[in-house]
Amino acid sequence: MKDSEKLFGDYELSFKGKVRDIYNINDNRLLIVTTDRISAFDYVFEDIIPGKGILLTKMTKFWFKLTNQIITNHLLDKNEIKNLNISNEVTDRCMLVKKTKVLPIEAIVRGHLAGSAWESYKKKNIINNEIINKIYKEYQKFDQAIFTPSTKANVGEKDQNISFDEMKDIIGENLSVKIKETSLKLYEFAYKYAENKGIIIADTKFEFGLDENGDLVLIDEIFTPDCSRFWLCDNKEKKINYDSFDKQFFRNYLIDMKWNNNKINIPEDIKQKLIQRYQLAYNLITS
Repeated sequence: MKDSEKLFGDYELSFKGKVRDIYNINDNRLLIVTTDRISAFDYVFEDIIPGKGILLTKMTKFWFKLTNQIITNHLLDKNEIKNLNISNEVTDRCMLVKKTKVLPIEAIVRGHLAGSAWESYKKKNIINNEIINKIYKEYQKFDQAIFTPSTKANVGEKDQNISFDEMKDIIGENLSVKIKETSLKLYEFAYKYAENKGIIIADTKFEFGLDENGDLVLIDEIFTPDCSRFWLCDNKEKKINYDSFDKQFFRNYLIDMKWNNNKINIPEDIKQKLIQRYQLAYNLITS
């Protein structure tokens, strides 16, 4: 993107996240700008993936609209963006949202055993500090989706997996129970919806805030390739392709090259393959 001063007029950059820049509009509104930056293993790369931010924004807006009957989200009327002093070049990657008090928790829901949960289970039969007695294979679907929260770390720091009891100590029991119940409802709804479209959402994460009345609000992004693990599924043949077509593809590339948290230039073919996977996810889900 070009010089932010030219793109966003007099609006103040109030927070720069791993992927998103947040501008203060007024006392009640924020502008979330999803950049083309990419992060992995809590490291933000200087290289970018052109077009990534627009796709993530479009997919989040799609899911926000679809899940609004489960929980209110912070997205405001898209027509209000037209009244802001920002460049037309960036409106496709912007969301005008209601301000909330962001809760310091990432609400993670897992429907299949994969990723870090599989690594932990494989070593000690433990997932998020809980012993799992049932025998599972990698990628196997749980009998019921499980809730495995983590802390929400500052940029440059690592999220820490926590138990549900630890979550209650941080934000309180009533709020924790509501977030858990809501997260599982959201996941169950999206899992069935995406499965009918040829996608398995193996796991995902949510973020929440509290509005001015203290009511729980869904914020940030939902069910995008950046915050979810996607697999292709063939409903006719009842087969799943476990080759992730989300950000895990990029993580696997880093693992294979034995990346050690150093600055790198991402090869163009990796960028192309990644954005093609993101585009396929968007096309299938929104078709």
